[in-house]
Amino acid sequence: MNNGQKDQIGLGVILILISTLGFSLYPILGKYVFSGGASLFTVLFFRSTIAALFFWIITISREGFPRLPLKIWFILWGMGGICYSLMAGLYLTSVRYIPASLAALLLYAYPIIVTIIAVLTNQEKFSKFKLFGLLLSTLGLVLVLGVAMNDINLLGVALALGSAFVYATYIIIGNQVLQTTTPLVTITLIATFSALTYGVLGLTLSEITWNLAWNIWLGIGGIAFFSTIIALLTFFHGMKLIGATSASIISTLEPVMTVIFAVFLLDEHLTLLQAGGGIFVVMGGILAVLSPVRNVIPVVGSSVSE
Repeated sequence: MNNGQKDQIGLGVILILISTLGFSLYPILGKYVFSGGASLFTVLFFRSTIAALFFWIITISREGFPRLPLKIWFILWGMGGICYSLMAGLYLTSVRYIPASLAALLLYAYPIIVTIIAVLTNQEKFSKFKLFGLLLSTLGLVLVLGVAMNDINLLGVALALGSAFVYATYIIIGNQVLQTTTPLVTITLIATFSALTYGVLGLTLSEITWNLAWNIWLGIGGIAFFSTIIALLTFFHGMKLIGATSASIISTLEPVMTVIFAVFLLDEHLTLLQAGGGIFVVMGGILAVLSPVRNVIPVVGSSVSE
């Protein structure tokens, strides 16, 4: 390996770490803006709208207006307007009921769910790696939640696990779509359709909150800029340099970073058993990514559009 290749790998790792940092701040900033009176529809509408406008500028300047088959437009509408909107809504709503650190750990059940779906739909072969990863993640979730589920809001847990399931489905579909279009076009259209979904529903249900303090608007802007635009751009560029598998493994640091931020910024605390369970969940996901018999579905690292 020459110095140029080492520099590329080093840059790729740094970019994925920046991306992971941005994504890890998402639930932290979500709790902050919710405490200031922002509604879910307000946060996700402005987040998606700001991101979509930014990505459209880059897409048109670099690739021109996307010319895609009608089928791909409908699939991307389903990914952005339904899957991403539902996943983002479930995940962000979960932090209203459970700690941000717990929500982040539960979301990271998604690599194992991706593996199960891929195996059941014959897109991947089963292996000992996958079996061990599944068992390890299951044990981790039991430890994270606690056998008796004492003092844990069940609705919050259901929302976080629901977001993991929807996200897994989103990844399965997304990896197929990325074979026919570019990542930039994909995230641009997903953000656009998500903005339309939350805009229409928010205005129809009168759930868009306009009268917010300037610091809450800054928090929403932080979600749009750091946890969406910067996080997505650095992730995809980093993935080009080091590959999807390496990017996915590094991205498993996201819940770890979220836990650290939650402890210092939100005064949240996990028990020793929950912390150990979180490690098992992440390790199970890594084993699924490292499986030597992967076939079609490379697990995309954290949040193609989380």
